[in-house]
This record gives sequence, C-alpha cells and structure tokens, in this order.
Amino acid sequence: MLITTLDELRLCFPTHAIDTFDPFVGVIDNSEHEFLLEKLGAPLYNRLCQWYDENQPTTSLVDAQAIVPGNTTADIDPYNRLLLICQRCVAYDAMARAVDMNLISINNAGINIPTAGDYGKVDLESVRTFKAGCVKEAHSSINRLLQTLEEWCQQSATTAAAVPDASPSGIAETTTDEASVPDASPSGIAEITTLWRQSRYYYLAAQLLIPSALVLEEYLPFYQNREKFIQLLPDLNFIQEELITDVIGEDFCALLTDLAARGTITDKQPALLSRILRKLRKITVLFLEGRTTILKIDKERKIHARDEAVRLLSDLRTYCVPRQETILKALDELHGLPATAAALLPEADRALLEEDVLQSLLKAEAPYTASPYFVAPPAAVPAVSPAGPSRPVCCCTTAAQSHSQGPLLVTPPLL
Repeated sequence: MLITTLDELRLCFPTHAIDTFDPFVGVIDNSEHEFLLEKLGAPLYNRLCQWYDENQPTTSLVDAQAIVPGNTTADIDPYNRLLLICQRCVAYDAMARAVDMNLISINNAGINIPTAGDYGKVDLESVRTFKAGCVKEAHSSINRLLQTLEEWCQQSATTAAAVPDASPSGIAETTTDEASVPDASPSGIAEITTLWRQSRYYYLAAQLLIPSALVLEEYLPFYQNREKFIQLLPDLNFIQEELITDVIGEDFCALLTDLAARGTITDKQPALLSRILRKLRKITVLFLEGRTTILKIDKERKIHARDEAVRLLSDLRTYCVPRQETILKALDELHGLPATAAALLPEADRALLEEDVLQSLLKAEAPYTASPYFVAPPAAVPAVSPAGPSRPVCCCTTAAQSHSQGPLLVTPPLL
C-alpha cells in the first residue's frame, strides 16, 4: 500500500479528525488496485510499493511542500514525487468510495446512523457535494500523474538521444562508486519511464497519428485531459487502422507516425512530409468527432465532421500524386542518400547507378512506392506492333489499362 499513516492522508484532507487508520485500509487497497494500478502498470506500481516500503521510515512529508509552484524540484527523488501524486489519486478516490459506507454504523442490533455530540449531522446534499468533489480531484490527480509521466518520458528520450553510447553494447559504463549511489533524478526518471512503458496507459508508444493529448489539443480543444485521451484510444486506433491506413498504405502511415514519435519530422526533415502528417491528423480528428461518445459533440457536428473527413481524405491523393517525386527524394534524404527518386527513373538511368546504391534507394522509397498513392511511370511503348511493321500501335493509355484491367474496347465509327 502507498498510504499507511494518517499524516499522509492529512495532505489531501487537512481537516480530517480520523483517530485510527484501520477502517480505511480496505478502501485504500481497493482504490490502489482498481483506480491507480492500471494507469501505472503492474511493474511500475510494484516498484513504487517497494520503494515506499524501503523508504517509509525516512520519507519526509516536507518534500510535499517542495513540489508546490515556485519551489524547486531538482533535488527531490523522482520516486518521492511520483509517490506524492499517486497518494492524492488514491486518497480522493478512496474517500469517494468510503463516504457512503461510513454514513451507516453496523452493530449487533442492526444498522444505525452514527452521530457525535460535538459535530452536527450531515445532510445528504453535503454528502453528494463531498463525494463529487473527491471524484473530481481524483481524476484531476490522475491527469497530473499522466502528464508528469509523459513529460518524464519525453525528457528521458531527449537525454538518451543527446548522450552518445559509451560502450559497444550501447549501455553507458559506470564505475563502482557511481553504481552505489542511490537513484538521482535522471536515472530515477529513466527507470520510472522504462517501467511505465510496460503499461497499456503508455499511449506514446501506440504509433498513432495522434500520439498524445498535447497533439490532440492542437486540433480539438479538450483541456488536455490525459485520462479522457486514454478513453479515446480505441476510436483513434480504429480510425487509423480501418479508415486511413488502407487508403494511404500501411508502410507509409507507419513511416510518418514513426518520424512524428521521434520528433524528427518537423526539426530536420523536408517540410512536405510534415504537411502530409498535419493533413492526416486533421482527417483523423474529424473522423474522431464523427464517431466518439467520450467527447460531447452534437449530432449535426458529427455528420458534418465525417463528411469533411471523407472529402479531405479524397483530396489528399490529389495533393500527393503530383508531388510524389519530391516525396521520394525526401525519403532518400531521410536515409542519408542522394535525393534521386530512383523508383521514377527509367531503366537506362538506373543502370548508371551502382547496384548497392540503387537497392538502398529503392528500399528507402519503398514505404511510398507500396502505397496506393504511388503512380508508376509508364513503360516504354514499342514503335511498331509485334505483328508487323505496317501496323501502327496506339499509344493512348487509360486508367483501366494502367491498372491491368484489360484492353480498352472502342466501337468503330459508322461509315
């Protein structure tokens, strides 16, 4: 358990007059396992419980005062900061669970309403107000928890990218003295984020076009509610997998989401890929508005949003096809290759390239060339018919011919 003393409970309920902690052990344990555990994931929850058991005698409640706005948090153990946030989640949720049961006193004669001489009797409206306040604060604390973990993941990823590998295995080597030092802020954060990645609430690893609440807020204001964003993930997955991926190609979609997740698409890479990603995000959000039941969107807007999404998804092909050469060259540059667009070169020009370079270019361009958006260059048409030199061949091609749907049948003119 993460709350075992009345002093810890007082951080959330400063006016409580509880004499013994024992009556609340059950609801606190239930709250930890039913409300908090799924957000942290079992590995991180178990590690946090272990840290709490090891440090409980020396855990200072003064640290709680250090995390208020305006005070520094650099010297606070990340596990202690995580514990304090988790304790708020558990405390508010547990009291919302307990308040209804505590209205009734069970005894040998049956059940009664407990009263005290120095306290006034509470009315049901006050109970409802208190419970609603606890539920609101519990969900606000969960949002704070997810936001903190999200920031730590981004911080950890940035630190890992900035520090070069110190050993052939890619793991930085440490001395014996360094290894014996307790977790400092960077290493503690790294361990926490590594454990959190095993939770289903680690939505940043979902490889989605909309990977976080912060990104969704850019296209659809919803107060960056992380917990609500988690509830939107099934809809976001459905939209991406069933409505978008088949249209633009699975490999091309995976490439864009991977670049966005690594943060490279807007910093160093060609702007065209960034524009395509933004267009896909707008389409995803419009489809989301049209199908979600989590957000409050009126029926008329749902219909309108879906129509806009279908139109924009159709327009995206019109946008990409004329620019496919630029897209292919951008993919070449992503892999450190010369901007060649090898997939569009005729055989004569391909023969001028070294075989290993050509294969590297084609592999780099494969995510787009495998997409339904890719239009292959027309093959060279022979100047004469195979049946004989006196029979000219029509060089007109159609969409049906280019997609191997058979020859075009033309009715001869009437004489």
